[in-house]
Amino acid sequence: MRKTGSPEGTGSDGTAGMLVCAAQTGALLAGFMVVQFGRTDEYGRPPGAPLGLLCLLVFAPPLLLFLGAVHTFVMTMPADLLARAAARRANGALWQWQCGCVLALGAVYAAALAAAGAPYLYSWASVSASAVLPLLGVAWFHRGERRRGRPYSRGDVWFRVLPAGFLLAVTAVVACGVALATGAVGAYEAPHPAQEAMPGVWTSEEGGAEVRLQEGGGAVFSGVPYEGWEQEGSCDGTGTWRYVPTDGATGGTVEFDVVGEDCPLGTWTVGGTDERLELYALFGDPDAGDVRILVKQAAG
Repeated sequence: MRKTGSPEGTGSDGTAGMLVCAAQTGALLAGFMVVQFGRTDEYGRPPGAPLGLLCLLVFAPPLLLFLGAVHTFVMTMPADLLARAAARRANGALWQWQCGCVLALGAVYAAALAAAGAPYLYSWASVSASAVLPLLGVAWFHRGERRRGRPYSRGDVWFRVLPAGFLLAVTAVVACGVALATGAVGAYEAPHPAQEAMPGVWTSEEGGAEVRLQEGGGAVFSGVPYEGWEQEGSCDGTGTWRYVPTDGATGGTVEFDVVGEDCPLGTWTVGGTDERLELYALFGDPDAGDVRILVKQAAG
């Protein structure tokens, strides 16, 4: 057992680091879920089902504690211990050494993430920033132990961190809710191509379906899926198409009419981006249906 108030810290360091990291991760998760559940996706489907939210509420607390423990083991405590060892042997304030150790460890872990394909600078900043609040929490408990003259028990640490974590999560939820309401968090806006941009070859992502939209309004269909009241299948043949542009966040639509075939392709909606135009249709339950997507191919 280390001495209270010694530069080595106390036995509550690991518990404090774990709980503060779990609290900040929980706040980020809460804010993310508010944004996700507060808007529809790019294909017009509402957010996740209530069952998924229930599973998240059940399994998130133990998962957050586990992630907090891992983060404490690989980031918070190594940075704190290295900084304290350096502060004993060299000049400089403890917080300066902590900043240096956090940046150094962040650079090492960011290199591993970059090897897996993540942007290096973004990974370095994110990993380094993740240790700031846990280290501040550890420092806060150090100061409290010096004032009281005795170490905090693990129960004391839990009693103090959990309410603060709850307030942090509530703050994140309110902030993200306000951001959604004011439009600060931008919703998806579909592209609005001109009529001249629509002709061309549109194929499914997984292959097998193709539509050729001709400039004169003709269309050639090959394996294009459709869904009717009591039937579904794929359509081959020829027909016509008509583009109906729109304004605002929703994309325009393309209405198909197949000649001499009993396959009601109906209306597909323009989605994707200006650089990657898509036509999509929802099959099945509109709230959680299957999305069929056709992507426009580059000319040539």
